Amino acid sequence: MEFLLTSVGIAILILGANWLVSGASFLAMRLGVSKLIVGLSIVAFGTSLPELVSSLVSAFKGYTSIAISNVVGSNLANVGLCLGLASFFRSIPVKKSTIKAELPFMILATISFIALFLKNYSLSWNDGVVFLSFMAIFMYYLVTSAREVVEEELKEIKEQKSVLFSVFMIILGIFALWFGGNLAIENVVRIAKRFNLSQAFVGLTIVAVGTSLPELMVSIVSTVKKESDILIGNIVGSNIFNILLILGTSSLFSKLTVDVPSYSMDLGFLLATSILIFVFALSKKRISRLEGIVLFAIYVVYVYLISGRG
Repeated sequence: MEFLLTSVGIAILILGANWLVSGASFLAMRLGVSKLIVGLSIVAFGTSLPELVSSLVSAFKGYTSIAISNVVGSNLANVGLCLGLASFFRSIPVKKSTIKAELPFMILATISFIALFLKNYSLSWNDGVVFLSFMAIFMYYLVTSAREVVEEELKEIKEQKSVLFSVFMIILGIFALWFGGNLAIENVVRIAKRFNLSQAFVGLTIVAVGTSLPELMVSIVSTVKKESDILIGNIVGSNIFNILLILGTSSLFSKLTVDVPSYSMDLGFLLATSILIFVFALSKKRISRLEGIVLFAIYVVYVYLISGRG
């Protein structure tokens, strides 16, 4: 029953994120806010909402291991599962801006997270300030150089909705996020207790994969439709948001720790996959099918290794 309720909670989380993003986008455009601002503040943020809400709910309820593991697991799933599976269909080109700026920034964010976490094996409010400061720098970069990407992401937002309908969508989305987040996290904790699993394990697997489903579906569909030119950029951007925004915000409200003896392997896989994408992208300006298989295989090996740890 807990697995079913967790799945329902994650599904409501994803629906709530979609409703909130759509409503806020329609409202902003109805009020004359520029597409650039809409894209950067709402659309680009939208795919990270499930992870953000689940991590915040976990932090508030004292399940801090889930908050951290959700981000680590989601970033690994974005690379190994989403990017890896998407490249099975065809090789994925990588934009120059992604190679020059976004990939190095993702590696920097990952190294910063690992260094700050390993210092005391936890994250506190001052670490959150550091993450959010980096996030401000990244947002400045997006504002000044990512106009083309934002326009591409906003192509689907063509309909003009009434202000009342937009506000209704926003309220419905916020309620769904709150309800879905609470439902998912409470049942994930019950699963952990029932099967004697660590919160870190369920955060790295069930919660992480569940909240990465939007990225997975978008990755596969866009690749099949041959619209994969900014796919890797979106995944890299999502990973940056997850570390800097989600961990940064969550650590402001609660000290984040993990409930397993050693987290070095997880952090090692996180850093290795981040560097590996950069190496693959730099060599041929694309992620080939073979490289995608390598990324997917690494993710499978990682899940196998942590399954033994529980």
